[in-house]
Amino acid sequence: MEDKKISRKQRETELRKQIILEAAEKLFLSNGYENTTMDDIANDAEFSKGTLYNYFKSKEELYLAIGTKAYEIIIDTTKDFIEKKKPGVDQLKTVGYAYYEFTKKYPGYAHIFHDIAVKLPFVAEKSLDTLTSVEKDYLKKSELYGNLIKGTVINAIKTKTIRSDKDPLLIGFTLFMVNSGIMKELEQHQNTFEKMNFDGDDVIEFVFEMIEAGLKPRENKK
Repeated sequence: MEDKKISRKQRETELRKQIILEAAEKLFLSNGYENTTMDDIANDAEFSKGTLYNYFKSKEELYLAIGTKAYEIIIDTTKDFIEKKKPGVDQLKTVGYAYYEFTKKYPGYAHIFHDIAVKLPFVAEKSLDTLTSVEKDYLKKSELYGNLIKGTVINAIKTKTIRSDKDPLLIGFTLFMVNSGIMKELEQHQNTFEKMNFDGDDVIEFVFEMIEAGLKPRENKK
């Protein structure tokens, strides 16, 4: 009997959190992060402000919680893309294509995913003992995504389809920065690309051609 009560309470808790997150996400995307307040979110979710603070300590935590959902989506998308390719340079390139697919299919989450790095950079700099549970969840997903990319790089190096003279972590982090930068530019300058008769696919194809050329195996220097 007690287990059922706990289970019901947990379901109610998760439902409330989901309602709050959906309200926050809608307002962040329509009004912007700066122009959205906890009062706005409470009103939209039809909860008291006090109830909101029972689940999230601040507006920043809500933004990070949505960012965590974004990480979950991009991780699942990337895994799905990777599984369709054999280890090697093609599998590594598909990490970028997965990122592109994520931005096209989930533009709202992609916007928040990119915006967090600008708005809340301090989270990654906090010491472990000062992190809240929401911050820890966000950073765990960030680490999981980073390890997924790093593992794909290592596997590609093992197949000798990409250069082995650079640290896998450096390659993976550089690829992430390139992908992130390109996706942000595509998001911000879509109209400009259309006026130039280009689309995102053209840009992405060319970017990955350059990446593949830069990652070609180097001959050992004697």
